This record gives sequence, structure tokens and C-alpha cells, in this order.
Amino acid sequence: MNLIEVLISSLLLAASSAAALGVWSQAASEVAASTRLEQQADQLERLRLASHRWLIAEAGAHTLINGSCRFDVSSLSVAMDQALPAPEGTTRHLSADPHGLGLWQELEARAPQGRAVRQRRQLITPGAYGLCQP
Repeated sequence: MNLIEVLISSLLLAASSAAALGVWSQAASEVAASTRLEQQADQLERLRLASHRWLIAEAGAHTLINGSCRFDVSSLSVAMDQALPAPEGTTRHLSADPHGLGLWQELEARAPQGRAVRQRRQLITPGAYGLCQP
């Protein structure tokens, strides 16, 4: 092998090695992003389940509007935020259903850039938790 062949083969080896490292780096970053998204989805699901358990165990008549079978959005929101604070990067919003069916609990996990990446939405009704008296 002469010097030119050795130089060309070493350049080809270096170029292919650099390309392979780039592919592996991209794959590693995609795996990390996927893992992060999965962790955020798990965190939202745990918060949703914790809210459900809290409503079963702790929510009482003080969260209803004057004896009716409807939640008071502000008092329930304050009580839930005190009992179950949302983790860092996660937000909770309670809003009344436009048809009067109950409240929508909307949970969002945000990326470090600020955009929502995962969302969970659940309809919460007082009757489902045994808070309505016939």
C-alpha cells in the first residue's frame, strides 16, 4: 500500500466513524426525550389518581355550593391545591362544565421551553363521590 491509499483509507475511516457517532448521539438524545415524556405522563397520571383518592377521602360538603349538588369551583380549587400541590412543571386548572355536569380537572406538564407536552382531562362530579344527598 502506498501513502495515498493509506491517507484515503484513514480519511474514509474517520468520516464513517464521525457519522456513526452522530447517529448514536441522535439516538441517545431521542431515547432521553422519550424517557422524559414518559415520566411526565406518569407524573400526570399519579396526580390525577391522587386527586381522585383525595376527592373520595377528604372532599366534603364544604366544597359544594349551598347544599346543591354542584362543586364550588374556587373552594374546591383552593382545597385541592393545598392538599395536593402540583409538582414542578405541572399545572392544574378546574373549570365548570358548560352543561352543568360538574368540573373539568385539566392537568398539563410543560417542557422547559414552556409549551405543554402532555395533558390529562377528567370530569369530576359530586355525585360520583357520594356528596349529593337525595
